[in-house]
Amino acid sequence: MVLEFYYDLLSQPCRAVYLFLKAAGIKFEPKVIDLMKGENYNPEFLKKNPFHKVPLIDDGGFILAESVTIMRYIAIQYKLPEHWYPRADVRAQARVDEFLNWQHLCVRKPCMELYHSVFQGSIGIGRFTKQPLVQEKVHRAREEIAKCVTHIANHYLNGKPFIAGDYISAADVLGVCELAQIAAVGEEASYANNRIVVAWMERVKSKLQPHYDECMRKLDGFKKMNEDANAEMAWVVSQIAARSGEGPNSTRGDRGILHQSGCRYDK
Repeated sequence: MVLEFYYDLLSQPCRAVYLFLKAAGIKFEPKVIDLMKGENYNPEFLKKNPFHKVPLIDDGGFILAESVTIMRYIAIQYKLPEHWYPRADVRAQARVDEFLNWQHLCVRKPCMELYHSVFQGSIGIGRFTKQPLVQEKVHRAREEIAKCVTHIANHYLNGKPFIAGDYISAADVLGVCELAQIAAVGEEASYANNRIVVAWMERVKSKLQPHYDECMRKLDGFKKMNEDANAEMAWVVSQIAARSGEGPNSTRGDRGILHQSGCRYDK
């Protein structure tokens, strides 16, 4: 039986597993789950994963969730080349595992906090309704990402082209997918000033082509939506600023401008 893979390419762990499977040449039957539509809560999917999370695989009736666990399982079960997930060299395996275990709280958590805060502050889609932007939360997430980027450069890479050494591994794939997420909300500056990390990300992307660009298309669509929302808000602000000298009744005009743009007037 062909491996069934349940995923949504808007999710960075899903993209990591997708890229891992594609780059390693593992055939699978795609089972797309639209998270924005809440398809991960459909009864049929909940039978496979009651925690309603993707990614998920069904390998001949063996159902497995969690991206890191899936990547380890695929590497061992399908006897992938050692560089994807080392088995013979216990120290190389430990280094990959160290990153895979560390990234959950130190890379994924602040990246998701920043992504969701900025994204929902600009637009709201489906279950992810628009929310006021909390600058303190954004600032805190940026600080944590800056720390993790420095740690990746100085500890995990430390002069090496990839985390485990000379070759790409599951750790590199997952790490790059997590950091790339924040580019969709214009937060590339959180890693772009670290040339070591930027060069590493480019090396990883190059190794994963043409699949990398392919799997980023959905996220690129959300990036365009975010850019359009920001441009619209900038127009609204400029129009209101231009009317600021029209006297005490100018808010009436402000309401009209906001109505044209689809923005709420909360005053």
